[in-house]
Amino acid sequence: MLAYFLGINLAASAVSALVWELVEKRAESWRARTRANTAFALRTLPPLIAVTTITFFILPAYILFEPAKSGETVSIKLAAVVAFSILGSLIALYRVVVGQVRTHRLRQRWIDRSEPVLIARSGLNVRALRNPLPIVAVLGIFRPRVFVASCLLDELDDRELAAAIAHEAGHVAAGDNLKRFLMRVCADLLLFRFGRRIDHAWVESAEIAADEYVAHTRGQHGALDLASALIKIGRLTPGGIPLAVGGSQISGGHAPSLAARVERLLKLAESPEACSAERLPGPAKKIALVLALMSAALLPFVLGIEFLAIVHSATESLMHILS
Repeated sequence: MLAYFLGINLAASAVSALVWELVEKRAESWRARTRANTAFALRTLPPLIAVTTITFFILPAYILFEPAKSGETVSIKLAAVVAFSILGSLIALYRVVVGQVRTHRLRQRWIDRSEPVLIARSGLNVRALRNPLPIVAVLGIFRPRVFVASCLLDELDDRELAAAIAHEAGHVAAGDNLKRFLMRVCADLLLFRFGRRIDHAWVESAEIAADEYVAHTRGQHGALDLASALIKIGRLTPGGIPLAVGGSQISGGHAPSLAARVERLLKLAESPEACSAERLPGPAKKIALVLALMSAALLPFVLGIEFLAIVHSATESLMHILS
């Protein structure tokens, strides 16, 4: 199972890399949220395909048709493949654990150095953070908290502050922190250079999508307010480096520059159509995912035991190559 997990994951990763190569340039004309969702899907699908294939096809076929005493032994080649698969999984697990521990410590440190602040109609748990850097960031997956540096509460007017909070609300509405966690789980299982490229593309697209969320929910004035807030944040940031804006800067990644975001927001403000209400993701996509997994679980029964016999025969043939 470990050998097949590695093989299927690598094959699916190669397909994902090819698909991204084909759509990367074309995706520049898509809406930012569509581009971010595409990058997320291509980043996380390979291990999901591997786990689904093993769980619903290879493992049932093995249980049904593998004899109790096959006389097979684990060869050096097969052991090497299995060891490589285990190593990749352990590295991924290590990265996830370390990332979560660091995030938890950061959240606790920020909670200790902050106090709740009421932002009208934000709908979020907002805390004023005692920090010299002009930070605006959302931490947490199931109970997200927005942290705003105290200096920004004094520097930004009410509309600019509301727009900055709305940007973080865009990340929350899209589930970006959960997506970031899932991409971290998959990070070390994709052994292709495209993984870093698609990570960067997702961070950039997610930031722009959160800016667009402000324009969609608050209109042209909201886009201008956020652009004004970003300009002030840029002036307050030491050296003009935008390292304290948005959750991506806290968790790592290459977000678009403040100048590029401001320019895009100004273009959005000039176009009433671009600021029209965006249809936000509803439960339909989650239901579709559940139905897809249920269909995968039922597919072996629909195809029949003969199909599982073919699967077992094919897997045995591949195993003999590694023997």
